[in-house]
Amino acid sequence: MIIVILLFFLKKYDDITTKNQLDIVVSNNIELITSELSQQKKYALSLAILFAKNPHIVNTLKNNQPKKLKKELDILIQSISNYTKQKNIQIQVHTKDLKVFVRSWEDKDTGLNLKSFRKGLVKVQKTQQPFVSNELGKRFNIKAIAPIFEKEEYIGSIEIIIDYSSLKKRLKISGIQILPIIHEKFLNIALTYKDNKKLYNYVIIENQYNENIYNTLFKNKNILSQKKLYYEIDDTIITFVPLGNIEKETIGYLVAHFKNSNQNFSYIPSYEYKGIINDNNFNKNMKQRNITIK
Repeated sequence: MIIVILLFFLKKYDDITTKNQLDIVVSNNIELITSELSQQKKYALSLAILFAKNPHIVNTLKNNQPKKLKKELDILIQSISNYTKQKNIQIQVHTKDLKVFVRSWEDKDTGLNLKSFRKGLVKVQKTQQPFVSNELGKRFNIKAIAPIFEKEEYIGSIEIIIDYSSLKKRLKISGIQILPIIHEKFLNIALTYKDNKKLYNYVIIENQYNENIYNTLFKNKNILSQKKLYYEIDDTIITFVPLGNIEKETIGYLVAHFKNSNQNFSYIPSYEYKGIINDNNFNKNMKQRNITIK
């Protein structure tokens, strides 16, 4: 009888110890995901501030030369790709009244007024300070916006757009798989995803996604209720990192999937900014402004 009681308490102690260790692993991985997401935002914001000082961009916007600016943006994006190997960057330039001036990825929607649904742009127009967030538009991604000045006069803004594909690749190094999703109620704004794969009340915001995560969630719908910090399914853990917008409203989640034995000690290399563009191309008299990262 005494042996049975001892075995019972040993089992109980072992279960508690295992859970505590697992709690630590999950917390560490969530911290890593949020840290990497923050780095992506800082990277995008750095590029936005950098390019806002580019005299070619300033002059072509001022002189209403969208075709010439489009060529300049193509050169900048190619430079980013060559030096950083990051290929998921897009650039948009807006007029001071928040209309589309140039998009690097397409030639349509020029003159489209973005004021009604792009709150980050409105914020930058009002404060004339750089800003970055997960922002909801026709797509939901990282958007870093910096004001453009010509002789102290605000003439528009530039926006660096980054999706979550680079974040996904970097986290994979540490054994973490992610699946970005948004709630279906936002599809009236995020029109790009209206035909994307659905997951009950959510929609996947990428065309190439991790089918293992999708299948696990589809077979275990209760996980989407998020009544627990994380869920154990076989030998894997699933947890959610919320993605909020400028008003701190949760738009979607990064669903994280990793082995429950993952100790999260992998090294993720830092970003490199070298050689993206020559310093001589910038107006060194550009006055410093406050920066906000959400």
